Amino acid sequence: MSVGIGESPARSPHRAWVEIDHAAIAHNLGVVRELAGGGKEVIAVVKANAYGHGDVEVARTLLAAGTERLGVATLGEGLKLRAAGIDAPILVLWGLGDPEAEPAIASDLEPIVYSAESLAMLEAAAARLDRHASVHLKVDSGMGRQGAEPELATQLAVAIARSPRLRLVGTFSHLAVPGEDDSYTDVQLLRLAQVLDAMRSAGVDPGLVHVAASGGIVAGIGGFADAVRPGLMLYGLNPHWALDRDLGLRPALSLRALPLRLFDLPAGQGIGYGLRFRTRGATRIATLGIGYGDGWPRVHANNGQALVRGQRVPIVGAISMDGLTIDIGEVDGVTYADEFTLIGSQGAARITADEVAAERRTINYEVTTALRERLPRIHLPGPG
Repeated sequence: MSVGIGESPARSPHRAWVEIDHAAIAHNLGVVRELAGGGKEVIAVVKANAYGHGDVEVARTLLAAGTERLGVATLGEGLKLRAAGIDAPILVLWGLGDPEAEPAIASDLEPIVYSAESLAMLEAAAARLDRHASVHLKVDSGMGRQGAEPELATQLAVAIARSPRLRLVGTFSHLAVPGEDDSYTDVQLLRLAQVLDAMRSAGVDPGLVHVAASGGIVAGIGGFADAVRPGLMLYGLNPHWALDRDLGLRPALSLRALPLRLFDLPAGQGIGYGLRFRTRGATRIATLGIGYGDGWPRVHANNGQALVRGQRVPIVGAISMDGLTIDIGEVDGVTYADEFTLIGSQGAARITADEVAAERRTINYEVTTALRERLPRIHLPGPG
């Protein structure tokens, strides 16, 4: 469920929800453009439901703020944007299976070519539809995951250029360790540059060249490219290796809940499955209606905090599929009208996605993308 931008009620009718600050997203796009420099185009990555933020609404905000292209990971993600009336160019960053080729081309999505087989598949699908398909050539410059080896990439580029059905609109690669291993990144950039030189020598225009995602943008990498592919940064989050850098980004996502039950317990009382927590003294407990079925995992048993009335309070006991419990014994006056914040701010206090990631021993990407669609998204207005 998603509440449209500007439609958010003064007080949420939900037991737990995600708030998305679209003014922050537009601001972060400005930071990306400033860091990328050189008038580079922006391919805004909205895969995985815009990293948990709500893909359709976020895409509209980014396009209104001047984003030139969108990036998704799957056919389904691209078709969802098209069904919502979004007609901007959409790059599908991962390869397609044969049954997906025709729907992608029919919807004017931009699939990738990374092998002779993927080229033949897309060319045949375009011929069956009697259409042309815009494609991007992906070069595996050292990520070792998906893409054409540099020696093959030039051959594929020539084949695309000769195809009566395919149009090469972009050439790109993906960096494995930007900002972390400069020497390896330099090798990757050199391999891509050599492919581009070989393509041009063969008379093939590589189209829009792009290599830097958020990590590369922060590291200032890929100055020869025409475009950048930010994902994480658009949502106000830093790459893991740059958590200590103040880039001027504003986190866009907050996770909040209202208490379903407030109750008192005596000393020595166990709570939840497995009785993993026992009260040391008399205290007060709040039950929130969010659990691992919503994307708040069981690893938070006796691990993590929330904010209520601007104060930090500990999560206690096991995480259930649909709920969790919090010790509020140190906070006076908590009522059923008080919001609890699991990610986000209350007054001067803040719990970041990075802090939650550290509790889970993972990265901030996983924290936000893990939030399932059972949690309603409430979209707060953007600029203007």
